[in-house]
Amino acid sequence: MCYHISNRRREERALQDRFDATFEHPKVYQPYHHFNGWESKNLYIIRQEDPESIDFASWGLLPTGYDLSLRSEFLRITNTLNATRERLFESQLFNQFIHWQRCLIIADGFYEPHKDPDIKGSVPFYFQLKNKELFALAGVYSVIDDGINPLYSASIITTEANPLFKKIHNSPNSKGSYRMPLILNPSDEYDWLHSNNDEAIINTLLHTFTKSEFETYPVSQDIFKRVDSNRPDITNRVDYPELKISF
Repeated sequence: MCYHISNRRREERALQDRFDATFEHPKVYQPYHHFNGWESKNLYIIRQEDPESIDFASWGLLPTGYDLSLRSEFLRITNTLNATRERLFESQLFNQFIHWQRCLIIADGFYEPHKDPDIKGSVPFYFQLKNKELFALAGVYSVIDDGINPLYSASIITTEANPLFKKIHNSPNSKGSYRMPLILNPSDEYDWLHSNNDEAIINTLLHTFTKSEFETYPVSQDIFKRVDSNRPDITNRVDYPELKISF
């Protein structure tokens, strides 16, 4: 699962330059050091329908035309912060969007929980590229209001964890699967947005993962507490003497 991300770029220009796309409303852009998916901040996405624009989206895909004021209630019943890769084509909800409404979800880091028997609660590990650059998570989106200022919602696609992620996110889901967010290689971002309804290409991309190197380290447990964790120091390394994991 991937429920916690960061996008710390102070200026929207950094996103525009990296993805060769523009914000229609750049003054609304706000960076975040920690975005808990249950909150009401905005994801920054690039839609298949308009790959030259960066749009704002609520996290957690909602049915087309859904009332945004009912988002919290919907997510409590149907958690769509993530979309499981293996079920995209068979899910009654997600199969409406995987063919024609794919998106890039922009981030510069994310947090994954680690369980250690000697530490109460989960220890969050922060992941970022070694070069600290922005990257794109594979996602799907819906249109919940197509008015003058359209509203979108989106889900991050997750895939089976590789050895590093399985070592960190060491608790499987209810189906016994260890998960990680599907991060696209930069060379695959164009195809993710432009392959239209080519199911073979889509499936190939769903089984890829970025070749860029990540670094990871433990951070404050405030990530998982009801305190203000959207602050610059939240991505600082925290050493836990009891922590047994090693790299």
